[in-house]
Amino acid sequence: METPHSKRLPIGDPGYRSELQKALNYSIVDLIDEFTAAGWDKWETLKALTKVVCDHALAHQEDRDQQPTPRRRQSGSAKPPPTHATGARRQGHGIR
Repeated sequence: METPHSKRLPIGDPGYRSELQKALNYSIVDLIDEFTAAGWDKWETLKALTKVVCDHALAHQEDRDQQPTPRRRQSGSAKPPPTHATGARRQGHGIR
């Protein structure tokens, strides 16, 4: 049974991230509405949600970095720095 959250595209497909964002959007809007209906300020809810998501991304990146790689890197090849989670943290999430 398909839900609004059902994955339709394989990772690597050019539309994968866009479809995932659309699927997440419905749940996030519902979550924000739920919190504002419970009395929380909408802007503060958005800032808190951004912080929680960034913290989860950083923790996940740290977990991924600690997992052994399937094959050894050739000597002299440097591991590229992560750009999606840590870069966002260094630059700030844009909501203050």
